[in-house]
Amino acid sequence: MAMGFPAQGFASAGTFHTYYRRQLPGCLVLDVRMPTQGGLELYGQLIREGKRLPVIFITAHADVSTAVAAMKTGAVEFLEKPFDRDTLLERIQRALDLDSKWRRHEAEFNAIDLRIARLNDRDRDTLQLILAGMSNKSMASRLFISERAVEMRRAAIMRKLEVRSLAELLELTITHRVVAEIASMITASRLH
Repeated sequence: MAMGFPAQGFASAGTFHTYYRRQLPGCLVLDVRMPTQGGLELYGQLIREGKRLPVIFITAHADVSTAVAAMKTGAVEFLEKPFDRDTLLERIQRALDLDSKWRRHEAEFNAIDLRIARLNDRDRDTLQLILAGMSNKSMASRLFISERAVEMRRAAIMRKLEVRSLAELLELTITHRVVAEIASMITASRLH
């Protein structure tokens, strides 16, 4: 326990890296200069591996370029030693709140993803036409089915996705598409 929070210290960046699992909530307070691997390097490695965790960098050797590098990695804060206990406490609380928010959003996306995964290829084709704003008559013509069959498909899609209206259907699928595209871009940037 440290400053009222459950806390765990690690002898080295490597020890933390070996211990940490993505599903563990919290925040990370990292010194910029550590033996073997510095805080910036450790956090960069975690980010590349998809292990997002809010971080507060601390240092006794602050300079503008180091502070900028820390903030570019997504640091919540960059504190120069000596710092005020209350300031650190407030930053830790902010980082824990951010971690909670990130995890909540990730859980929401995963729930949407599971619902989208219920759709078969036929549902997906129909959904693409709905998203394109096509009328039932136009969709029926394009899919070589009756308008009634289009209505039945739309109802089945809405049931599978657990939505009650066209507006909810659009919001859910567009949100899913945007978040999936962002996740794909993040993954691609990690590979380069």
